Amino acid sequence: MTASPDEPRQIPQLSIEQAVSRGIRLRCPICAKGRLFRGWFRMHSECENCGFTFERAPGYFLGSTYINYAVTAGLSTAAFVVLRFVYRVPKEFLLPVLLSFCVVFPLVFFRFARSLWLSLDCFFDRTGASEASTVRRREGSRTEVSNNGG
Repeated sequence: MTASPDEPRQIPQLSIEQAVSRGIRLRCPICAKGRLFRGWFRMHSECENCGFTFERAPGYFLGSTYINYAVTAGLSTAAFVVLRFVYRVPKEFLLPVLLSFCVVFPLVFFRFARSLWLSLDCFFDRTGASEASTVRRREGSRTEVSNNGG
């Protein structure tokens, strides 16, 4: 028996390892088969395999910005400390290199931050993921998510 469009969809329980693995591989957090992105910055609105809705309310993916920022800041800070104080790299060389890294890396890591955010959200908030999927199915929309930022 299939669920009606108004009933919440049952989301399987994920382990933290599964959630992180699916996030890093840019796969659907539910089935691990569907791809989240169809281009560098363009997400599918739903999973092509299981139909799970990736699209959320406006501002939902703002949290992925925090993941992106934390990883960028952590890596650049660790690199500065190690290169400056362990390997004695002059700061005149180090600062421009790390500033360039801080501009380029968030663009490269953008998809992974979004994917991790979605996967971790499904891990921590199964009810919210179920409800978001139910609302989207009720609306019957197959719109594409426009990704203009992190």
